[in-house]
Amino acid sequence: MPLTRRTILTAAAAAATTPVVASTGTAQATGHRLTPASALASAPVAEPRVGSSLHARNRFDLRAEPVDLFGRELRLTQGRVHQQVAFDPVTGLAYATQIISDGRQLADEQAPVPGAERDRRGDLCINEVSPDGTVRAVMYLRGVGHGGGLGVEHTDGRPWLWLETDATPVTSGFAYGKRIGRIAFTPDAVVDAGSTLIEVFDPVPASSGTTPSLDVEHGRIGVRHGPAGAVEYRVYDLAAFKRRAFTPLYSFPVLYRTQAWCLYGDLLYQNEGSAYGPANPAPGNSWWNVYDITTGRMIERRFNTTALGLSHRETESITVRRTPDGPQLVFGFATQEPGPRRMALYGITSTTDGTGDHVPWTTLAYDTAVYTPNSGNYVPQYRQVGNRIDLHLRLSRADKAPWTNGEKVLTLPPHIRPNRTQGMVGQTTGAGVSGSLTVRWEILADGSLHLYDPRGITGWVGLDAGYFTS
Repeated sequence: MPLTRRTILTAAAAAATTPVVASTGTAQATGHRLTPASALASAPVAEPRVGSSLHARNRFDLRAEPVDLFGRELRLTQGRVHQQVAFDPVTGLAYATQIISDGRQLADEQAPVPGAERDRRGDLCINEVSPDGTVRAVMYLRGVGHGGGLGVEHTDGRPWLWLETDATPVTSGFAYGKRIGRIAFTPDAVVDAGSTLIEVFDPVPASSGTTPSLDVEHGRIGVRHGPAGAVEYRVYDLAAFKRRAFTPLYSFPVLYRTQAWCLYGDLLYQNEGSAYGPANPAPGNSWWNVYDITTGRMIERRFNTTALGLSHRETESITVRRTPDGPQLVFGFATQEPGPRRMALYGITSTTDGTGDHVPWTTLAYDTAVYTPNSGNYVPQYRQVGNRIDLHLRLSRADKAPWTNGEKVLTLPPHIRPNRTQGMVGQTTGAGVSGSLTVRWEILADGSLHLYDPRGITGWVGLDAGYFTS
């Protein structure tokens, strides 16, 4: 259903006439009806799928120019970063998770609660956001987790949230959920983990760091779980998952650090990156990773150059929403240094089938007073294909002096540097050289590219087919 003012008002009016059920110890809520978990079995599973869904094998074109969804950075109700975003597939309303701010006192709390306490317990605020960027309502969930996974299902005329739950409190740092929960969004409600208002699913018993992603269009749910170093994605049929038939359709290990992720069709999109800072200056380290869930293989890894001028620019949310023009990949950054943080969301609707993709070469900075390329075709350049970085160059010393063994030639930008030293084989001109016409190159973790050859070569050296993995 296209998002219009009429559909939003109709949904809001329907919700306003629905009676409210609040559990003991929670704040009275208005706007949506809560149903105990015992009654959920009789609820409809989901709305019918729309015909505008993207073919499961196609993917969003991450080379396309994103659009700014709201035209500005949004101030949510908490001062913390937003963790994840999801959209109601019928009303188009957005839902964003945040850990509750330092010093906030909820309706049933005796005193303000420190932010560190919220962190270690896993206390979340869910913001309901209208298409104009206004926060319409909030809901509070205590003891559920960090908020890194979120899905919205529109069932029985109401938005139902899928997210992590049952976090184990920690002595310091952040608490993460170990199960999946489903609950109706209810404005102003305060609900604790363990409440009967949360329907709980335990697809991987005794696991940790468990987060969901909902793909209503294709009738699937994804689950990310596991400790650091052993994190795994699993994909289930949604109807079977609701029946607690937890045999996954697919499972595969996670590559790279994950900030947020989402499932859509046969592809899984993963956000990676951290905030700007002394160790991560602009353009930062924000990457997209795309997996084919049927093979577990990462089919694309692309540096995200969206909105490089944002303050703080911390990679956060990623999801897919319906639009009148078809599905749209939505991703976001937490912004503003110092806080309070804001949320900036961007969208890509363009798609590609992956065939005929061409990755252009990008010129690398080097000291033109010291080095001279053989021609315009041999200026130092790089391109990124998946997690592979290709390099090519042919350079001579401008002063005609011999190359020194271990000479540093240039430095790669931060976003394509390897995490360890990697070697490559290059070549040199045959003029005045005895023995092999190959030379050794090394790229260090700080991005510096070094030439190693003890022969005092005076001609050009090259790297026509060099590559390393990031």
